[in-house]
Amino acid sequence: MLGTPDMDQIMTDVNSEFAQYKLFVCKKEKKFVHLDFLDYSFNGRCPADSTLLEQVREDEAKCPQCGKELSVEELKPLSSGDGGSE
Repeated sequence: MLGTPDMDQIMTDVNSEFAQYKLFVCKKEKKFVHLDFLDYSFNGRCPADSTLLEQVREDEAKCPQCGKELSVEELKPLSSGDGGSE
């Protein structure tokens, strides 16, 4: 069919626009790591030292350095209809 884009190219273009970030803990480095786990290069390992990452659960978030519990607050983006960002 003339003028019809290749379906594989369409799916590749659409998939490259999506990202989903999650918070992980690198135990060896004792730090948080925020990564796009949908990225094809994501392998579940810390970028700094290649140890396995542990996903942070919101109900039991703790500081990787001192072990204290963290409070988790969800921020909602501004809606375009409220007029507050004009």
